[in-house]
Amino acid sequence: MMPLKPVNITSENKTILITGATSGIGLEFVNIYADLNYNIIAIGRDSEKLKLLKSDIEIKYSVNVSTLMIDLSNPEDLINLSKQIDSEIKDIDILINNAGTGVYGEFKDTDFSKELSMINLNIVALSFITKIVLRKMLFRGKGKILNVASTAAFKPGPLMAVYYATKAYVLSFSQAVASEIKGTGVSLTVLCPGPVNTKFLKESSDNELRYIDYGKMSDPKEIAMYGMKALEKNRLVEIPGFRNKLNTLAVKFIPSKILMYMIYRSRKNNLKL
Repeated sequence: MMPLKPVNITSENKTILITGATSGIGLEFVNIYADLNYNIIAIGRDSEKLKLLKSDIEIKYSVNVSTLMIDLSNPEDLINLSKQIDSEIKDIDILINNAGTGVYGEFKDTDFSKELSMINLNIVALSFITKIVLRKMLFRGKGKILNVASTAAFKPGPLMAVYYATKAYVLSFSQAVASEIKGTGVSLTVLCPGPVNTKFLKESSDNELRYIDYGKMSDPKEIAMYGMKALEKNRLVEIPGFRNKLNTLAVKFIPSKILMYMIYRSRKNNLKL
């Protein structure tokens, strides 16, 4: 179990807790909300990246940055996180569950230990953190939660079968909880971006991927801005970009066998074996 960095929030500014805060969409959320004078609680598993984030953000913005170095895929670390949130963090105004990972390849060939870790991160950690923070928000009668899913949530995904299933869970779970807390002063939004120009795809596969056009992918900052605006408007589901909205709608009208074949062939061609 990795040690937890102490939390030290003293300012009267509002506070946001962000998981997966050291890169990609999570780091963009950090910058957006620091610019809005939110104190930041950044969760990540790379101590050096967390130190750099804290230094950079506190120099650039007049906010406090606290860091938690934790492996969210480790259930024992989640218990320690829960205790720390209960005992040391008084109020959380916004929670962004951004941390996530993927595994790319034929299910029969992929490493199940990696998939189990992904399930723990994408599903268990997200659900657990939502629960403990939601309880604090409901006690206060205010707060906002953003869970990051994906357009993968709307269809099965051959060669990323478990990842797609985890994102379908995030969407379904978030919609259900949002219904339960309606009228409480606490809102829950689920963000469903399409492909984003981060290291996600490269890190998801043990094999080199080809034919990946990162130029056509969304910019992480753009996606984070969509998420921020969706939170402010208390939207339930936010799908950034017209093309992603259209694709999400189109899959409802394509026969499942044809859709699965199209996705499988596209993904298979990306594998450089």
